[in-house]
Amino acid sequence: MSQGDETVDMQSNKKQPLPIGWFALFTPSDAMPRDRGLYVKRRGVIILIGVVVLAIAWGLGQSADFVENVYADGFGQSIGRGLATVSGVVPTSLAEVVITLLSLWLLVHAARAAWHVGWRKRRALNAVACGGLHFGAIALTLLALFYVFWGLNYSRAPLIERQDWTPHAKAPENREAQTDELAALCEELVLITNQAYTASLGTEDYGGPSSPRTEWINVDRAIDAGYGNVRHELQLDGSFAASRGPAKPVALSVLMDYLQIGGFYFPWTGEANYNRNQPEVSIPFVIAHEKAHQRCITSEDEANFMGFLACTRSGDAYVAYSGYLFAQRQLLGELAPLDPARTKELIAMRVPGVQRDVDAIRAYWREYETGVAGFIGSISTFFNDTYLKANKVEGGVQSYRLSAKLLVVYARKQGTLLWAPKNE
Repeated sequence: MSQGDETVDMQSNKKQPLPIGWFALFTPSDAMPRDRGLYVKRRGVIILIGVVVLAIAWGLGQSADFVENVYADGFGQSIGRGLATVSGVVPTSLAEVVITLLSLWLLVHAARAAWHVGWRKRRALNAVACGGLHFGAIALTLLALFYVFWGLNYSRAPLIERQDWTPHAKAPENREAQTDELAALCEELVLITNQAYTASLGTEDYGGPSSPRTEWINVDRAIDAGYGNVRHELQLDGSFAASRGPAKPVALSVLMDYLQIGGFYFPWTGEANYNRNQPEVSIPFVIAHEKAHQRCITSEDEANFMGFLACTRSGDAYVAYSGYLFAQRQLLGELAPLDPARTKELIAMRVPGVQRDVDAIRAYWREYETGVAGFIGSISTFFNDTYLKANKVEGGVQSYRLSAKLLVVYARKQGTLLWAPKNE
C-alpha cells in the first residue's frame, strides 16, 4: 500500500481523525476518553447568527424614528405583551425557574468537566474550548433575544425629549432658588404622604410597619389602572394602558435580599418580579417600577418616575401612599445637602406611622450592607452598574436617583406632583 493510500484510509476512519496544526490541541483524542467534540460548525453558525442579529439591532438603534414609532410603540410592545400573556398562565415566576435551571446546568457541566480534567480523563484545552463554544452559543442567543424582545428600547430618546419637556428642564439660576423650589416640593410630598397613610389605614400610627388592607392581586390591578390614567395624562400610545398580567413574588427572595434587589424585569418571559421579603410599604412602588419596564421603559430613572405616576394615579390610597413615600424620600435626599436644617424640619412633619415605615425600610436593607451580605451586594451593584452603562444609561446605578430630576421637571410643568382626576 502506498503512503498516499494509507493516508486516505486513516482519514476515512472517524475514530482516528487527523486534526491539522493547533486545532489538534482541542479536538477529541482517543487517549482521553472524556474529550468531547467541539461541534464548531453548528455552534459557530449559532454564534454568527447571534452576532448578525446584534449588528442589525445596533443599526436599527441608530434610527430614533424606528425605535420610537416602529419598535417601542409597535411590535416591541406586542412582543412584551405576548410574552407576559404566555408566562402569565403560570402563577409562579418562570424567570426564577429559568435562572435556577440555567445556573444549575452551567454549574453541573463545569463541575463535571473539572472532575474529568482533574482525573486526567479529559484535556483541559478540550474542556475550555468545548465549554467556551457552548457558552458562547448560549450567551449570544440570549443576548440577541434580549435586544429583539426588549433591549432596543435603550436607544430611545430621553423621556424629557419625548414629552417635549425641555423648556421645563432648566433649573433656577441660583442655589437659593433651587433650594426653595425643592423644599416646597418636599413639603407638598410630606403632607400628601401623611394624608395617604391616614386615608389608607384609618390612623396616623398603625403601631408597626404598615401593609395594604387588601390582597396583592388588588394592589396589582390598581397599579394597572394607574397606568391607564398615566397613558391619558401623558398622551402615550394606547398599548401603554394594556395590562401585562400580575407581577410575581420570587420564592428565593432571600437571594434578592443579599443582592440588594427589590425587583427585576425578565425580558425573556415578559415578567415583572419582586422581592416578597422587603417591607410591604415598598412593594406597590417596586411592582409599579417593574411594570414600567414591561411597557418598554428601560432607563431606571424613567421607570421610577412612571412607577410613581402609576401609584399616585391608581385610585388606591395605600398604593398612592407607597408612591408618594418613594418620591418624598428621594427629593428629601436631594434637599439634605442643600439645606440640612430644613430637611430635618420636614422630616419632623411626618405622622408617626410614616416615620415607622421609613425606619423599617432603612433597618431592613441595613442588615445587608455589611459583612458577607455587603460584599455580595457590592458585587451585584458592580454588575448592575456595568450592565446599565453598557446599554448607554447615563450614570449607571446612579440613574435610579436621576428620577428626582424628572419629578422636579414634571412639577414645574404641572405646577404640582399631586393628582387631580379630571372627573372630580
